[in-house]
Amino acid sequence: MESKIILYHSNEKEKCKEFVNKENTLIISKNLRDDIWLGKGMYFWDNIGNAKWWHRKQSNRYPEKKYCITIANATLNKLLDLTNYEIYMSLDKLWENICKLCNYNSNVPLGKKLNFLFDSFGFEEKYDLIKVYGKYNGTPNNGFFQFDYNTMKTEPTIAVKCIYNVKNVSCIIEKDLVKEEKEWIKKKV
Repeated sequence: MESKIILYHSNEKEKCKEFVNKENTLIISKNLRDDIWLGKGMYFWDNIGNAKWWHRKQSNRYPEKKYCITIANATLNKLLDLTNYEIYMSLDKLWENICKLCNYNSNVPLGKKLNFLFDSFGFEEKYDLIKVYGKYNGTPNNGFFQFDYNTMKTEPTIAVKCIYNVKNVSCIIEKDLVKEEKEWIKKKV
């Protein structure tokens, strides 16, 4: 059975149009913080709300640029799921072994580890995309339910966001632009 997911990406309007209109095209992130996230690739959110938030943040940060949101339907058959504890731990063991064999520094950010595994260790053949959760401490805590950033207790929260990084465009089976709605463009971040 083929597993699929709808994903959202916000970026400059021309880049989004090129992504939608050209086959075999990804918008490879050039963010300087990719080394602490998932390395090289095209980043996606798992829901429109997070994509709108990122859209507003970028639009406010760079008001001279025009942004839009894309929607993509992607297959998950070749997913590297870093939200799965067993995979997370097996990758840790693999990384430690690679570092011992190659005399490589094991204490590097996640994105650098993943770039190495994809560029030098054959992961590009095995995986099309990566999934991880990101902690966003600035998420407002005044909605339908409250949560505590500082406690270690188990509780519902919206301060954790699901992020995907597409490494191989072949997992994207459909893509389009999301119609802009004025009410979500004007809201402040």
